[in-house]
Amino acid sequence: MGAELRDVELHVAQVLDAAALGVSRTATPPSLYTGPMPAAAPPQAVAVREVPGDAPEDYLGTGRSYLQPDVQVLVRGLTYLEAQALARRCWSALHLAAAPGYVSCRAQGQPAYLGEDGNHRHRFVFTVTLAYTA
Repeated sequence: MGAELRDVELHVAQVLDAAALGVSRTATPPSLYTGPMPAAAPPQAVAVREVPGDAPEDYLGTGRSYLQPDVQVLVRGLTYLEAQALARRCWSALHLAAAPGYVSCRAQGQPAYLGEDGNHRHRFVFTVTLAYTA
């Protein structure tokens, strides 16, 4: 029997949604997404997606695995300062967050500026590493 993988994108989005940062998965239209940023997303939006590749896994000698998947949080806004401020609030909400069912949740580094997208919206990105046993 293998390790059961979790929907880390959804779990990170739930933490952000609960933090009341001005983005929401349930607003009309939504402004917080799992997976890639949709083309129809509003100007200020956040997308959470798991980083491709195998999650690092260490055998604990108990028949369980210790998984540490990475998730990227992409934040965009109309202005540089608006996008930067939202990215920092998202980073703060996720760094050392008590995510239910996870051993740890750590935002890495600082939000990095990616430049403008095709619609001249400013983008920032950072990585979150979660850890859990399965």
